[in-house]
Amino acid sequence: MMPSPNRSLCAALLATALVACSGDSFMPSAADGPTEKTESLLNVIAVAPTALPEVSVVTFYAVKGEDREQRLYTVKPDGSRGDEYLRLTVSDNSLLARPDGTPFANRDSVLISISVLDQSRMMFQFEPAGLTFTPGSPAELRISYAGADGDLDHDGDHDTADDSLETRLAIWRQEVPGAPFLRLPSLISTSDRDVRANLPGFSRYAVSY
Repeated sequence: MMPSPNRSLCAALLATALVACSGDSFMPSAADGPTEKTESLLNVIAVAPTALPEVSVVTFYAVKGEDREQRLYTVKPDGSRGDEYLRLTVSDNSLLARPDGTPFANRDSVLISISVLDQSRMMFQFEPAGLTFTPGSPAELRISYAGADGDLDHDGDHDTADDSLETRLAIWRQEVPGAPFLRLPSLISTSDRDVRANLPGFSRYAVSY
């Protein structure tokens, strides 16, 4: 029997992360429950008021044939830059096709933007919508959940329930507005307190359980 695509991708994610980040503690997100949800049923992780995003939009150029990345940071209560909140890594062979289906040639570039849809929640819009990545060399998205200050279930404190939910955190994708969110095979770094996944293309993404 052939392994399912999700299982194979998750295994590949885990193997890649363990090789690239030796010494960190990683685990695949536990798929406990539905893997497809409407936005109203999605448990999007909230951000503590002391760890809001520094800016609402960041942009950069990705180039076919070059490794590029963009990071988003939090802002401290005193206004200075805080910790890393989000990181998008586009490798030299990640760019596959533009939204109209035109393939990327070597040295072609595209302007990428990442928008924070709600500063109080971990939900983001990536543009240009419809941009696709090479299946064997996808872009990688990392989002830190440290900004939740341990309160993953939004009940006002950090307790054992939150620790249990941490193992179920994943990155979810909404391909077009109004469509359901689909759970992506994801990895959790308990030492860095981030969740990461390979992206098939651009749309809307959120951290949920």
